[in-house]
Amino acid sequence: MLRSLLLLLLPLLATGDIIKSQSFAAPFTDVDRNGQFTVPGWVVQGDTDVKSGFIRLTPDRQSKRGTLWSRESIGATPEFSATLTFRISGQGKKLFGDGIGLWLTQFTRQQQGEVHGIDASFAGVGIIIDTFKNAEHGSNHRDVTVLINDGEQTVELGTDDSPPIGCNVGDAMRQHEDRDDFSVTNVSRIRLLWGKNKITVETDPSANNEWTQCAVVNNIQAKLPKQFLKKARFGIAGTTGGLADNHDVISFQVHDDHSEAKVAALEQHKELSETDDMSRLILDLEHQLESITEKIQNTIGKLQGQEDKIEERVKTIEDNLMDGLQSKLEKRITNLERQFDRKLARQVSKSSSGIKGEMDELREYAENLTGDSGGWKMPFFVLFAIVAAALAYGYRHYRYLVKSHLL
Repeated sequence: MLRSLLLLLLPLLATGDIIKSQSFAAPFTDVDRNGQFTVPGWVVQGDTDVKSGFIRLTPDRQSKRGTLWSRESIGATPEFSATLTFRISGQGKKLFGDGIGLWLTQFTRQQQGEVHGIDASFAGVGIIIDTFKNAEHGSNHRDVTVLINDGEQTVELGTDDSPPIGCNVGDAMRQHEDRDDFSVTNVSRIRLLWGKNKITVETDPSANNEWTQCAVVNNIQAKLPKQFLKKARFGIAGTTGGLADNHDVISFQVHDDHSEAKVAALEQHKELSETDDMSRLILDLEHQLESITEKIQNTIGKLQGQEDKIEERVKTIEDNLMDGLQSKLEKRITNLERQFDRKLARQVSKSSSGIKGEMDELREYAENLTGDSGGWKMPFFVLFAIVAAALAYGYRHYRYLVKSHLL
């Protein structure tokens, strides 16, 4: 009864406002020059895909990274709250990961690294919703971990000897899509409350407005660079590795007052619980359509990959065949050239022998004639006869070689 009364009085006690430059919520209606949905005031990077009813940081596929990064810094606001509404779901029943990170750093854009997609030397605060229970981390695993770094060192998740800052919430922040009770309206929430020198992290795993304190960090100013908030920007990152999940963002609301954030959370809870059947159907259809589209694209990608491999194998076979044919052709040509040379040599030798024999006969005949007549015209006649005979014999053998295809 007392709790219900306090919830009714909250709107009357709230004095703050929403910081619009840092906030967004579905439905998303703005489009970029390519006709794709976008988030005003935020940089969309990596595998992030903005839909009408949600923002998908990563699909349920391995090795994906997607981020949203604010274009403006939060500024020197003495007190504010940031509430992230999200949904983590997938086909994996027992194995899935990796999670979502809410960041407040001095990076102007995402700096890729190994701490849930962010550079480990960040300056700021990171709140990691880690759905993969890594056995190597042992008792250091937390479903929600708060990381703080001044930018002068690198941090690693779950490897520090000191107890991590955070809490465990069970399986409430991740949904198995094959369950009969799965619904796209089942979401989770996490809230960062920033005070003058303290931060508090709260969780509402089932978005039923039952907030639980997860972590408190005092003396936060000493753990961060001076004037940190003047350059600090919000970022939201989703990652998958060897395991995967759909990491979806529904809204992100930043208020300049803690009480206003609690009012907004209550109003959002009422909206979620009062979602009519038609709206629920539309959200469910969009979720299913995105899942089907992603599966088709993934199948097409695999088929294209197989096609590329087949083309590569065909090219390799063609190259091997051409190399083999060229080698055989060169060998065949070499053998024909050798046969031609041998045959030509035999024909030339035979022709030379025939010419030599006929020349000897003509010379002998000429000598006989010269000896009998002794006239001065006879030598010239003999010489002419010898030349004519040689030419006639040579032409006859040339025609023979042509007909034999040797020339």
